[in-house]
Amino acid sequence: MMMVAKLVCTIFIRSYLWVLLVPSLTRAMESDITCLRSLKSQLKDPHAYLSNWVFGNYSDGYICSFFGVYCYRSNYNKVLSINLGGSGLQGEFPSGVKLCSFMESLNLTGNNLSGTLPSVIFSSLPFLVTLDLSNNNFAGNIPASLSNMSYLSTLLLDHNRLTGSIPSELASSTRLLQFSVAHNDLKGPIPEFTAGNISLSSFDDNLDLCGFPLDPCSGSFYYMAIIAANIAAAAFFPVGACYGWLYDGKKQNQRPRRR
Repeated sequence: MMMVAKLVCTIFIRSYLWVLLVPSLTRAMESDITCLRSLKSQLKDPHAYLSNWVFGNYSDGYICSFFGVYCYRSNYNKVLSINLGGSGLQGEFPSGVKLCSFMESLNLTGNNLSGTLPSVIFSSLPFLVTLDLSNNNFAGNIPASLSNMSYLSTLLLDHNRLTGSIPSELASSTRLLQFSVAHNDLKGPIPEFTAGNISLSSFDDNLDLCGFPLDPCSGSFYYMAIIAANIAAAAFFPVGACYGWLYDGKKQNQRPRRR
């Protein structure tokens, strides 16, 4: 009897909570639908990859059949991730994605997107774990607000036209495991990353970047130490060479002559 009573009580509590949550979940699902509708309207789709993004059905989970859209459940209009990589999409970064506020992954790599990365948008995506914007034509600065996504573990911004410096706030994230800004036009010192798979290749082809794991920045202690060592080597090499020559000559003069 006790087991039955506990089971009935559990079912009742879950049912009660579900009734309380339905309005907010409905609003959240409507927000996700608006998110996708906005994304489609903001981007040019020359190859018609988004042709099956047809709105107006409003059945359970109908957006989950959209190309590149993955939901938490197949019958639940709640976006888990958007993967539109290599779709030839054109335009600026779609601000409408901020309405998919529970999204965990956004992949827009390999498109023809341009313009700047708006900082306000990323503050509205607190649960994003993966953000891949590589191989596009984004320009301007890297928003420091990217660090507001406390669950972000993969951030790929390589092969764009980004300028300015790398925000130090990104380096302090202990969750960032994969990071790349290679092949951009960034400059200045690389912040000291505390975690992750941050290697030399993460910063390739940014001519004005400096600091570990690249060459030391001019004016830094390590840079000055290297310069001092090179100067010392250049100054003492002739002295050492002369000393060695004189020493060898002296040894030859001290050798006993054969009779």
